[in-house]
Amino acid sequence: MKRWAILWMISAVFSLFLAGLFGWVSMLHHDYENIPSEYLIGNKVAHTKVLKGEGFPFSFLVIGDTEGSERGEFLIKKALEHGKFSFMVIVGDFVKKPDIWEHRYFLKEMSTEIKPSFPVFLVPGNHDIDYTSVKINDRARKVTPEVFDSLYGARNFDFTFNHCLFILSEVDPKNPNGYLNYLQEVLSKKGKGSKHIFVFIHYPPKEVEKEPEGPLPNEDEFFSLVEAYRVKTCFFGHYHGYWRGERNGVNLIVIGGGGRLKKRQPEWGKFHHILKVDVDEHIIKENLITLKESFAFEDSFEKRVFTQVFPIVQDKGWILYAGTIIFLSWGICSFIFFTIILRNKKPKKE
Repeated sequence: MKRWAILWMISAVFSLFLAGLFGWVSMLHHDYENIPSEYLIGNKVAHTKVLKGEGFPFSFLVIGDTEGSERGEFLIKKALEHGKFSFMVIVGDFVKKPDIWEHRYFLKEMSTEIKPSFPVFLVPGNHDIDYTSVKINDRARKVTPEVFDSLYGARNFDFTFNHCLFILSEVDPKNPNGYLNYLQEVLSKKGKGSKHIFVFIHYPPKEVEKEPEGPLPNEDEFFSLVEAYRVKTCFFGHYHGYWRGERNGVNLIVIGGGGRLKKRQPEWGKFHHILKVDVDEHIIKENLITLKESFAFEDSFEKRVFTQVFPIVQDKGWILYAGTIIFLSWGICSFIFFTIILRNKKPKKE
């Protein structure tokens, strides 16, 4: 009798645990299915029409290499406590790999967890698009340049806000001159008369990053171009840390500490960060917002469930709800049997 009581108790605890797990996954799936169709994430002309802040001063955020991590989410949430912003730019690698489910998880987190009230513009990075066609084997899950366009809009994008010009440029390894041609075209047409010009590119100069998937190609031509048009600041990512420099009046800022840090990189600049930029007519101020090393098991597990379970479940969310009901029912029944056995074990009073 004692053995049966233990077995029913274990069955009740385990079943109720699984019911809770299935219920949590069901809610996560519900959030995924209800991602707003009109999210302000990506490079679309419509997003520029809702930019907040008329005239000077105004503020915006820059972060890079978040790779869909909880650290990136924490940094953005922390930054939102430091004022009101007109928009945010992520300078590439906002997902860990160019998998469609990684991108869907990013959109789910941004639209249900962060819920930005302003546009979030995106610079494509080497983790965001499978340029080489070898990173993702499953063709149905591979994020090509065309898939990226369908999710977020243009990979090369520019807009003018409060007489300031903002240029986001993709570096396609198959066409290393393409980004220069785009910059040349935009700067020649819109650069003159702009109060400040800001450029956002994923790959930094070679003095910062010398990995095989970087650095910035044809950088001598790039610097000649931005110097000629008196670009105020160029923002980069890819290097997982913070770095700041200056070249002939052009500010160079690497802001790649939004996610994981690499052990092999130097300690200087090795911290998690997001940058707040305050723009006035004559003065531009930068404020680094940092975060101590942290790890949230819940977010890591959530992402694993999202990218590995949901591709199997797809639109069959009823399976998760059915699992919740089955395990909850069995757990309750097991608990009832456990209590019945305990009652029968009590000695009868004479």
